[in-house]
Amino acid sequence: MQGQNLHQVAIRAIFKRMDEIAAQCGDRFPLFRPSADSLWTLSRRGSWLGGFWAGLWWRRAAYTGSAGDHVVAESWSARLAPSLREPSINRSFVFWYGAAIGHQQSGKGQATDQLANQAALAISEDFNPALGGWTSGSGMGAGELGTRALNVDALAPTLALLHGYGGSEESTRAQEHLQTCLRQLATEHGAWRTNAVLDANDALKQDVAGTWPRGQAWAMLGMAEAVRLFGEAYRQQALQACAYWTERWGGTSQPAERTGLQIPPQDLSAQVISATAMLNLSRLIPGEHWLYQQAHMQISAVLDVSNVAETGQFVGHLYHVKADHELLVESACATFFLLENLLNL
Repeated sequence: MQGQNLHQVAIRAIFKRMDEIAAQCGDRFPLFRPSADSLWTLSRRGSWLGGFWAGLWWRRAAYTGSAGDHVVAESWSARLAPSLREPSINRSFVFWYGAAIGHQQSGKGQATDQLANQAALAISEDFNPALGGWTSGSGMGAGELGTRALNVDALAPTLALLHGYGGSEESTRAQEHLQTCLRQLATEHGAWRTNAVLDANDALKQDVAGTWPRGQAWAMLGMAEAVRLFGEAYRQQALQACAYWTERWGGTSQPAERTGLQIPPQDLSAQVISATAMLNLSRLIPGEHWLYQQAHMQISAVLDVSNVAETGQFVGHLYHVKADHELLVESACATFFLLENLLNL
């Protein structure tokens, strides 16, 4: 089974898996599940992953046209509201994927529209003029270090949420944050750092660029959003980030020589996030056919090494289940981006 048929089989398998997860989790958000014989770690509020669970249902509702799926998506979005008060930039993950995309797809959904508006304004209030952007913030488990860290992960949903659901001030701040990230986290050859941390003297200490594939993938997604929202000025930097990814992590195995962190090859979440970025860019920059081809190759490889088409389970997210312990898990985040690619391809 190849091409579109395999994609359609995998899409239906993911939808079936969503029903199974919902039956296990009740009214709590599923965060992650380490293995086939373990239970889901659940959350009433959803942490930063909750928006992806709601987002999966919005994507499903758009695909099936089912009124029942739409109701389920709306109900999960409504449960995200307590996170509006969380002091974290990762609220943009929650409310872009969990509310804004639902409003955009349905063309109605006043409640989701209001949630997205409220989130954009709440995040905007935490803007740091001295930094020229947002730190990660102390919420969602980041602690004190988060108040001093400029981080790349939430760049794409922050740009999208503030530009799309804030006013002119929020859009201006979003672009200023983008410029700060480019200045502090990007390099001229396309590799991105994950963090820059303020020390006691307010100087930014940067980590090594290009060492963490998922960080590079988040950067690519952010730059694709920058091109969509702000245009040609960000085209070259977006393409450079994708070219760096393709050269270093274009397959599903890691290069022999690594710098810094030792990343196991199984972190397929980085593959699906980067593929989403390249597919988005391929629509925005005509003629760059390699972006589509690379994304297609990566998703085919992910389907080859996983059993998603049979079970709907995508155990592809390398996740800190404890402070000092990373484990490969099933998560709504990784599954969301895999589904996004399957639908787009």
